Amino acid sequence: MDTDKLTELIKKELLRILEEKKAEDKPAEVKFCGDDSLLRDELSKKIKISENGEILVISTLGINDMVDIASGKTHPAISGLLEKKTVYIVEEGLEYKRYSEPKALMETYDKHLDTIIKYGIQVVKRVELIDKLGAVTEKTVLKGVITISKLRERNLKNAVLILDKKSIITPLAMEYIKENNIEILYERG
Repeated sequence: MDTDKLTELIKKELLRILEEKKAEDKPAEVKFCGDDSLLRDELSKKIKISENGEILVISTLGINDMVDIASGKTHPAISGLLEKKTVYIVEEGLEYKRYSEPKALMETYDKHLDTIIKYGIQVVKRVELIDKLGAVTEKTVLKGVITISKLRERNLKNAVLILDKKSIITPLAMEYIKENNIEILYERG
């Protein structure tokens, strides 16, 4: 094998490993849109809520907004799809579901909802959403002495903490880990 090819192969492998490492260290975040403060509070216990989240949750959706999304007009849901984000709409937050008459109008709204689903937006129940997003956890790798200040600095909640085999956890840090539902895994080696 020629040295240039070998160098190129090693370079590609190193870049792949670095990209995986970045993805592991990046916390899972949710952008929350809507008026459902109970759902927002419940989600904030399980996952970080941020304006720049890679997952978009729309808790309430009015009829006009639904029609705008179905027709492809500017809306945070459309922007999220274009940015390759996962978009969820909470089924209980759909305004048109509160009505049952007139049937022809309800069928039109159902068609709009089907169009939205075809775009790749997921319409889920509240409980399913909490379960799905509760499974999304942050992975953080730490080495050395693990102190409460290191953990607070990273603002970890419901996360997976990957530790070096030789890492030492202080008692206060262990208490913080228990209070914030952080799972500890040890690296092999």
